[in-house]
Amino acid sequence: MKPTHTVYKDSETLVFPDAITLKILLKGSDTGGKQAVFEDIVQPGVGPGRHIHHNQDETFFFLEGNFIAEVDGKMFEFEAGDVAFIPRGSVHAFKNVGTTPARLRYVFSPAESIEDMFREMYDVLLKEGDLTFENMVEISSKHGQEFVGPPL
Repeated sequence: MKPTHTVYKDSETLVFPDAITLKILLKGSDTGGKQAVFEDIVQPGVGPGRHIHHNQDETFFFLEGNFIAEVDGKMFEFEAGDVAFIPRGSVHAFKNVGTTPARLRYVFSPAESIEDMFREMYDVLLKEGDLTFENMVEISSKHGQEFVGPPL
């Protein structure tokens, strides 16, 4: 495998209106499947529903703003510079608790098909105008993920 890099301004970007702008910074195919790296710009009061990554560890790097996260029923507060490791199999979710957009990066190890999951969710949003909890459950299950509850 060769070293690789991406250019931030050229990264694939998926805009979920009034919620999250997701940037794919490093695809699994760039790393031989070892990891994938993403960045979210999260609107105030927004975060994903509680979910589980069954086969992947996830590491969060909080870059801007204030977040809370729940991991296996425990609540944590995060600000810029903080890092969190979420072991595979953990029920978790995060939320921007600030009043301005906030930013975090996260790494999935291994990558598996996580970016395809995000793309499928985005495609449903574009085609149907909405991304329901049922849509997310169906799509995520094809990619080793499971949505198990509402957002924080």
